[in-house]
Amino acid sequence: MPPSSSGGPPERRPDARRFPRGMQAPQGMAVRAAVLDVDGTVATCPYDFDAMRSAVAAVARKWGIEIESAAVRGIVEQIAEIGSRLGDDGAEFREEAEATVCALEVAPAREAALLPGVAEALRRLRGDGVAVSLITRNCRAASELVLRGFQEYDLLLTRDDVPRVKPDPDHVLRSLAPFGARAERAVLVGDHVYDMQAGRAAGIRFCVGVKTGSSSEQGLWEAGADDVIESAADLPDWLLARAEDRP
Repeated sequence: MPPSSSGGPPERRPDARRFPRGMQAPQGMAVRAAVLDVDGTVATCPYDFDAMRSAVAAVARKWGIEIESAAVRGIVEQIAEIGSRLGDDGAEFREEAEATVCALEVAPAREAALLPGVAEALRRLRGDGVAVSLITRNCRAASELVLRGFQEYDLLLTRDDVPRVKPDPDHVLRSLAPFGARAERAVLVGDHVYDMQAGRAAGIRFCVGVKTGSSSEQGLWEAGADDVIESAADLPDWLLARAEDRP
């Protein structure tokens, strides 16, 4: 999981899809861009995170490091921290740990499915001139399997595409940059506290939690959600109800 350990994004360009330059949002639309998490927000989340943590702990043990609080920190951050502790051996450890975790993501990703109504909702947003970006802490190989055949987005930024993943705001801001969209004219939607934290740190106008994923409704509120809705399928109507709330 290479977000913060590589020192910068890879050479490969992220998945930027067609988006007509100069597209204008309709009168009354308060936002110009929507940033959505993938797993638990756009699609089901089939991953076994405990298995990933155990796999990272096993790799770390090979390098003489015992992990005592594997469930406390994110897997991405844990790999980066151990890599730093290993000094010159860190790059080799990270490569092995990242490959192990990615394999555990790719296998179940084939079982993921889009959540009901989300494709129609994103199609509606894009038809109204709103750029749609997807961001995820997962690897690109797994993410592309999850989104196979799905076309209703303009940009996908996985952890392979950015130097720092959410909850770092950089992940969110990079998803807006290709469209010239300002954070104060954007909405972020996610099922996890990391999504809300990233959106708040990036200065996003609306941070909206959904009940289709892993974090509790209370946790989403405490992480900075402006509202918590049932599903990302409800986003277009939620935005229309607030169209008069211009930044």
